[in-house]
Amino acid sequence: MKRIIFFFLLAALFPATLDARKVKGTVHCADAALSGVIVTDGRNFTTTDERGNFKFRIDDDARFVYVVTPSGYTADFSSGAPQFYAPAKGRKKFDFDLIRTYDTDDYTIFSVSDPQFKTPEQFDLFCGDPLEDLVEQAAWYGAYANTVGIALGDICWDNLDLLEPYKKEIVRTGIPFYAVIGNHDHDKDAEGDLACAAAFESSFGPANYAFCLGPDVVICLDNIIYEGRKKYVEGYADHVLAFVEGLLAYLPAGTHLYIAQHSPLYHWTNRKDIVGAGRLLKMLEPYRVDFLSGHTHYQNNLTYTDDIVEHNAPSICGAWWDTLFCRDGAPRGYEIFTHWGGELQWVMHPIDFDDDFQVEVLPIGASRFHPDVVVANVWDYDSAWTVEWYQDGVAMGPMREVQDCSPSYIDEVERVYEGKKIPASRQPKANLHYFAADPDADAAEVTVVVTSRFGKQWRYSVDVRAQVKP
Repeated sequence: MKRIIFFFLLAALFPATLDARKVKGTVHCADAALSGVIVTDGRNFTTTDERGNFKFRIDDDARFVYVVTPSGYTADFSSGAPQFYAPAKGRKKFDFDLIRTYDTDDYTIFSVSDPQFKTPEQFDLFCGDPLEDLVEQAAWYGAYANTVGIALGDICWDNLDLLEPYKKEIVRTGIPFYAVIGNHDHDKDAEGDLACAAAFESSFGPANYAFCLGPDVVICLDNIIYEGRKKYVEGYADHVLAFVEGLLAYLPAGTHLYIAQHSPLYHWTNRKDIVGAGRLLKMLEPYRVDFLSGHTHYQNNLTYTDDIVEHNAPSICGAWWDTLFCRDGAPRGYEIFTHWGGELQWVMHPIDFDDDFQVEVLPIGASRFHPDVVVANVWDYDSAWTVEWYQDGVAMGPMREVQDCSPSYIDEVERVYEGKKIPASRQPKANLHYFAADPDADAAEVTVVVTSRFGKQWRYSVDVRAQVKP
């Protein structure tokens, strides 16, 4: 009787252990064993020994066994999704054969938000200029350093049948292109968070995973808690936070991390953190972190601490394939992060304009929100940038921050919906990356000087004598 009671006590205290099973495997590159590689089922973790072998217990309900690909290696990505994983069901042995890449710490990341095609026609639009641009940029950057892409969710728009065609086309970039799950990548007809993600996982593998680039680690997370029937909340489910906690145990303090996810960590429009944000930030305190996110169809860079910054990327589809600008007036495009020679930099890369198009200056009367001032739209702005102005050659100091939306978007969306009501989702969205200069009534010229955190400078002069000042 005492033994029976003891058994049930153990079962209550260690249910995961009793529900686990032993698996083993090897990680190698051709004939060369790879040691120290992290292997996981999403909850349990281990590393390979000096012969590239691993053994550990995985949960009986584990869907995958997968590796955190080490720096200088990648998994086969010829299918359109890097194969760093293998289905766990019914398997006891796993073999991961990785591919050698550049032997360098230099790398490039394409941070691509919201392709979000719903119809074959929209998919064809994605396969036009946006994909051709990615192919061109991948060829250029990939010639110099390890280069990867990350699609930050809402790859499709509830049409999961387009995920496999997307994979076939994204192969054309010639680089590993990773996928993050968004709210529209869930099966809206299923019930429960894990069930709703099953279709995405069948195409791309686990929704929570990581890989190494140079000295840094990219962690891709599902931060959409999906109930079904299009009902969801933005945030981190308990199993997602458990994955992060388990992974961080293998990463030294001070490591530079990217957290790639669909929804931003913080929605400044309603001053609200997503579910579990505080718990995640607490875990990340020992690290330097750049969040990469999408979801909003506008662009913002938000600084949370000295070591934690978020880059909420503009959507590559503009306003859902209706416009070439996003609904805040940022041009459609994607962020490019480069780590060359030990220095990390990033830039917003517009698809339809030259790379030097990083600032739009609106003369007096152009802004519908602030018609009596000169306005600068600086979409990649963060707190390390400066936006200053001069009046007739005299320094006037920083331009004042305002919320505005460029007429470039407003005019475009009004032309698209001429004679029709503009849907709420396409309505212009006033944003934080705008700055105003208030010239005197007798001023002749306003000069706007914008300097990025990396020292790049733009200078624009506006003749205000002919401007009508209300």
